[in-house]
Amino acid sequence: MASLHRTVYLVLRHTPFQESSLVISGMTPDLGRLNFIVKGARRTGKKRFPQIGLFRELGIEFRMPDDQNSLLTLSHIEPLRDFDRLALHTENYIAACDYARFLLANVKPMLPSGQTYAALITMLHALCGSERPEPWLTLAQLTFLNEAGLLPEPEGEREASLLNELLSAALGEKELPDLSEEYILKLSGWAKRLLRHHGLH
Repeated sequence: MASLHRTVYLVLRHTPFQESSLVISGMTPDLGRLNFIVKGARRTGKKRFPQIGLFRELGIEFRMPDDQNSLLTLSHIEPLRDFDRLALHTENYIAACDYARFLLANVKPMLPSGQTYAALITMLHALCGSERPEPWLTLAQLTFLNEAGLLPEPEGEREASLLNELLSAALGEKELPDLSEEYILKLSGWAKRLLRHHGLH
């Protein structure tokens, strides 16, 4: 029998399937991007409430199927936390959805993505408040590039120190440095150019 996997999972897309099921796509810190079919997930009742929604984090258990082309099936779901308050901030919600599409297109399945996952969680926490998408979106993008080994080496000690501070803030390890609007704009442009350079959209 295939081994049982236990991990945390953030839902980045869900699509209705047949009468009451969902196909969900999202990512984990240790297994990258994964897709599941969740049977009966859309059923509701007096004692049954939807657990799966966009930007909800779940504790999950599943086994790998013998047929690697088959959709995975969850054997256990435990709601951990949600970021439903994103819906109260239209600009932030749109930015989060755009980044979710980016991750689903570029995060590889079965490849550890712990830093990218942590930066996504940090970004969602920030965007659930009154903060604007920037610089959190750019910090998440830079973390993705860094974990993929696609960030160029800083040119000097000052640049290296600032980059480390920014990446630490993206991971929720340190407070965000005080950044000017001009610097945030330049940082965002630099990140976008790097993404285009590496064919990431």
